[in-house]
Amino acid sequence: MPLPPILLAVALASGIRDSIVIPREELLRLYTDCDETRWPYGVEEVFVPKTTEELIAGVERRRGLEAAWRSHFAARAGDSIEPTTFEAWAYPLAARGRLMDNYANPRVDGPHGALDIFVSREGARVRSPVSGVVVAAGDGWRGGYRRRGGFHYEGGGLSRRAGNGVVLFDPTSGGYFLFSHLGAGVRVQAGDVVRRGQALGRVGHTGNATFPGRGRHLHLAFKRPGTGCGIEGVLVSENPYAWVRAARQRRGG
Repeated sequence: MPLPPILLAVALASGIRDSIVIPREELLRLYTDCDETRWPYGVEEVFVPKTTEELIAGVERRRGLEAAWRSHFAARAGDSIEPTTFEAWAYPLAARGRLMDNYANPRVDGPHGALDIFVSREGARVRSPVSGVVVAAGDGWRGGYRRRGGFHYEGGGLSRRAGNGVVLFDPTSGGYFLFSHLGAGVRVQAGDVVRRGQALGRVGHTGNATFPGRGRHLHLAFKRPGTGCGIEGVLVSENPYAWVRAARQRRGG
């Protein structure tokens, strides 16, 4: 007996979602480049190096997913959500924040491959710079920093280091955004199609942002396919400062 129209629509939607949403740990393993091998692995930070074969297979896997995400975006966006060019990025915070070009600041484990946009207090709304597809999201991060015992992670969120966060795929540029350290109440989930400027969550104090001396901020990373560790197609970090700064100037900040 055929399904009633409503149940058929629900079943089709569920099937589409299942085809574009993969486990968060697998997505993060695909997202991380040659030098990022620690943070997708459970409560303890474990070093799991990637082989050349895994990186090559990962590029092919990711390209297949990107084709599905682009189709999903086109089907959901229709005529109401336009693709976003670099010149049309929205500023990723509803507040002005303190924007500096701190992309390459030195860190213990290498240069900082992202922008940290600081705010005076938690709660500033985090917005999507582009229209795209949420490919990973994590809420409910549990952990923190104790004077005795240091940093500890109990579970939840996007990952141990990122805290609550979102990974967004931009079908126009083929790029990926990572929004880290969000507060409780992430407003999207994997598979969602979002508009430019849509709220994703709020600035929080989760992940390794709980370390002493790290002020409240949005960690914003941007990657596109390139060549890294001798392999064509892996995701390579880019400095988004110029595009983010231009977006703030457009809004009068």
